[in-house]
Amino acid sequence: MTRLVLVHGRDLDGRDREALESQWLGALGAGLAAAGSALRPTDDDASFVYYGDTLERLVDGGAAPPVTVHALASDPAALPRLVGALPDGELRFVLDVVREVLATAGHRPGVAPPAAAESVVAEGVVGDALVEALVGALALVDRYVPGVSAAVLLTLTRDVYAYLHDDAVRRVIDAGLADALTGATSGEPAVVVAHSLGSVVAYSVLAGRASGPEVPLLLTPGSPLGIRAVREVLAARAPLVFPAGVGRWVSPRDPRDLLALHDLTPDVFPLPAGSPGIEARRVTNRAPGFHAAAYPLDDGAWAGYLALPEVAGPVGEALT
Repeated sequence: MTRLVLVHGRDLDGRDREALESQWLGALGAGLAAAGSALRPTDDDASFVYYGDTLERLVDGGAAPPVTVHALASDPAALPRLVGALPDGELRFVLDVVREVLATAGHRPGVAPPAAAESVVAEGVVGDALVEALVGALALVDRYVPGVSAAVLLTLTRDVYAYLHDDAVRRVIDAGLADALTGATSGEPAVVVAHSLGSVVAYSVLAGRASGPEVPLLLTPGSPLGIRAVREVLAARAPLVFPAGVGRWVSPRDPRDLLALHDLTPDVFPLPAGSPGIEARRVTNRAPGFHAAAYPLDDGAWAGYLALPEVAGPVGEALT
């Protein structure tokens, strides 16, 4: 039997795990129906890897209330306060990502390229100068970039940074996915669906393992793996590879999804010669912000990546 392993993205701390899994399965069921598949996975068929509270607790050390997108958006002074408390290494990482988003948005039709996005902060500059540069860049995101707010981008980037740079965070989250892959019956193949930050986790675990269950499909909708700062950290740790044991890697993205930013093509995520290719697909995500995996609409229908037949279809093929 082939199992289904679901790995969520960012800013889901404090959410009910069972409700989130139900949303994912609801959207996936809608996508499978649209793809012409009769398959409807249930929670008995799936393992939902929930690490939202774990990530928040490890990042904040339990000393502060959760810093969520909603909290930042409701308090205009929270953003500069939070940025001012970040260490220089994290400031540089976040600033690199924000500038890449701004540079990409500057070439979008109808949006004037923000000149300030091209400004350079010298490598030796630290402290207040980095804070000022990042606060200014985030202000440009709110002003120029459609579909994404500075609060959303900052939250995603901080979570990615914590996962990539904090060994304690990475060990705990990786262990959760490794346990889900092993499952109750050793050796069962597993289809892995990993959204947003979850795709970074899934890639890290699958690329780093020496053995384990076969993964006939790795599906990474809305993945930030192509963002330069993310890719460079992964490549510095180990050469980029097509994970062993993965039969097929499909990576859908809405071109308007600036939290994913790039299609996973060979120029942004280069693999060794002779490797299987990543199937980069362009889709249209109807969820607000174009990034969500599963989003319930008022009419009872589903939006989000998983509700699309181009995304759910490969899951149905792999599970059957």
